[in-house]
Amino acid sequence: MICSESGWVAMKARGIKRLSSSSFTEYFFYLTGLSILITALLGGSLYFYSASMLRKEAIANNNNSLRLLRNAQELVLAEVDKSMGNIFLDSFYASYMDYYYRQDMVTLQKLQLKLDTVLSTNNYIESAYVYYHKDRFVLSSGQGPVRLEDFNDRLFADGLTHTSFNKNYVRTRRISSFPAGEQTIITIVKAIPIFYTSKLPDAYVVVNIKGEYLQEMMDSIKTNQNAAVLVTDEAGNIITQKAGSNLGGLTVSGYMSLPPAKPEDAYVRKLEGTETLVSYITSDIYGWTYIYTIPMSAVTKSIRVWVKSALLIVLSVIGLSLLFSLLFSKWMAAPLKRLLFMLKSHAPDTEQDKEPPEHKEKEVAQIERRVTTILDRNRKLGQMLEEYEVYSKNKFLLSLLTFDEEVKPKTLETLNYYKLDLDRNGYYVTLLFYMDSYGWFASEHTEQSRNTLFLQLTDDLRTAALTGQKGFIAEPEAGHLALVLNYSEFLEPDEAAMLSFSMAKRLHAMLSEQYAYSFTLGVSSPKRGIIRLADSYREAEEALRSRMILGDNTVIPYGSIEKDGRAPISYPISIERHLLGSLKLGDSQAVFHYLAEFEAYIQQNATYMETVRSFFLQLFFTSLKCVYEMNSDFELGALVRNIRHTELMGEETMRGMAAYMSRVYSMILQHLESKRSQKNRELVAAVKQFVQDHLEDDLTVERLGEQFYISASYLRRIYKEESGETLKEYILAQRMERARQLLEQTEDKIVDIAEKVGYMSPQSFSKAFKLETGKTPVEFREERRRFFSS
Repeated sequence: MICSESGWVAMKARGIKRLSSSSFTEYFFYLTGLSILITALLGGSLYFYSASMLRKEAIANNNNSLRLLRNAQELVLAEVDKSMGNIFLDSFYASYMDYYYRQDMVTLQKLQLKLDTVLSTNNYIESAYVYYHKDRFVLSSGQGPVRLEDFNDRLFADGLTHTSFNKNYVRTRRISSFPAGEQTIITIVKAIPIFYTSKLPDAYVVVNIKGEYLQEMMDSIKTNQNAAVLVTDEAGNIITQKAGSNLGGLTVSGYMSLPPAKPEDAYVRKLEGTETLVSYITSDIYGWTYIYTIPMSAVTKSIRVWVKSALLIVLSVIGLSLLFSLLFSKWMAAPLKRLLFMLKSHAPDTEQDKEPPEHKEKEVAQIERRVTTILDRNRKLGQMLEEYEVYSKNKFLLSLLTFDEEVKPKTLETLNYYKLDLDRNGYYVTLLFYMDSYGWFASEHTEQSRNTLFLQLTDDLRTAALTGQKGFIAEPEAGHLALVLNYSEFLEPDEAAMLSFSMAKRLHAMLSEQYAYSFTLGVSSPKRGIIRLADSYREAEEALRSRMILGDNTVIPYGSIEKDGRAPISYPISIERHLLGSLKLGDSQAVFHYLAEFEAYIQQNATYMETVRSFFLQLFFTSLKCVYEMNSDFELGALVRNIRHTELMGEETMRGMAAYMSRVYSMILQHLESKRSQKNRELVAAVKQFVQDHLEDDLTVERLGEQFYISASYLRRIYKEESGETLKEYILAQRMERARQLLEQTEDKIVDIAEKVGYMSPQSFSKAFKLETGKTPVEFREERRRFFSS
């Protein structure tokens, strides 16, 4: 028994010894140790590298989503600013209360209609109003003109006088409106005027934008289900948000401190016990902050799954080491080889279950719908990015033209980014186009029609001028297009000037032929180097302003206008005196002659637009004063309703001002003529009545003139014009008619009758009577008696 037991122990010891010294054990130890070492090193490196890359990728994705959201918001707010620009910059709104107290209903209705039109043409605006804090009065799109105490939003409006801000003030709040009920709005407040030196501006323009537009844009951006996106204003109020599972009851201060120290940043912060990645960017224009948060567990989710499976991986490595050790030790090589040989080419065919065709069709249709939705969403986002690209490019080019952008190496990089190949040291010439009837066109057409026209203009100018020519086109302000031409630095300045002027004439002729509207061009002189691009634009502006004197539909080179250094001209008081004298006499031909002389004098001598405006404004007021002095009971109010100095100042050229004054004089002359005719008729009737009542008096024209306080010559002319006969003929006819009546109906003596009809002696009376009737007074009386007795 003992022998057998000791034999088994010895056999076991020999088996263990053979196993430990076998190739299997050796391979197993080597492979297992090497696999664990490689797995640990690669796994650790991969973990930390993947975590870092996933974090960077998450930050980049978060920032891209926030930039897209910010760009979309700025595009919309730019549209709002563009629509409200007519309100912010219209000086009539600053003077609204003056028109209100004067009860100028026409102007008040126009301003109300203009405010209502802004709302009807812009879907983003919920409401708008202008608050005149000095008068505590509101001009509202919803309630019209109303006192502050009767205004629905009076608490917010009244608090504006205690709020300080630079260019604008943005705030998010909730208001009640019909029929939408309570809704979130974004309120933008701007001052009228935009730049003011007093403590408070004249008025505040309040624009309420629908808050739902930003929510729609936010919802259209695809985010992680655990992510949260917030938009806050400068005060930390949440404007809108897209909440994920990690968004609890935190305020903005829980995510970050406001105002942020950097324009954009990202960091990891523990929020409510969870490590969270917080990314943000800011809006330089409106001061909003866009925040994107996502738990780090969601960022590194794929890595955490790998960590949890690390034990399983190690066991798998040990199993693989065991397997390969068996294979390499040849314990299983031969059996496996025979088994593979037996199984080769004998794998049974399996037939997959076939689904019904209708199920597959439904799945295909569902997939197609999802793909279409994704494509539409990407297309919409792409279109928004493309529009923002155009907006940013135009903004950058305008900054170059108006000194806002300093020329530095980054500027050239930006030009290359926008694919503008410009010579840094070449010559630059600016052609500034202005649509002469833009004011009328903008008031008669929609914003869409205006944009369509100017897009077509831009395309035509780009095709005609920039094909094979370096340069660019920008829209500096409404009604204007700036075409910048870049010529080689090796040209002479005169040659560059000749080429640019020739191009301007050709483009002007092309626009005149293709469009129903006229255009005026201001052309600068060549400027060397891109650093002087703003000087080129300034010269083109100055040349274009000369259209007031030189007229519309022309090409005006900067070199052709008068420069500073000429003495200021004096007001043509002599021409004005002759003009007003002719106006008093009602001499229309002389009035228009002196008006043309007034215009020619200014065109020949004026150098500043302000001089032209002030001279015409002075002539306007002195003309109205002259009309009033001519006749104190003249119905001036009826005429002033049709004649306004603001309309005169609205004319953009001297030719337009002269035409407006011509219309004013035509109205005055027509009104004076009608008043003068009525007055003359009344005068003639009064003279006739006086003559009939005073035939016995000395009725000479001079005495009648004294009686009615007018000159004898004026009385003769007026009476002749109104009655067709002379006053002397009328007096004689009335005296003879009275004499015939007295001779027929009375027995008065001839001497008495002569005295009653204004004759000093019966002889002169008899002579005059015989010349009139062919008979003496005695013969006339006897003839009438025989007639009546028979």
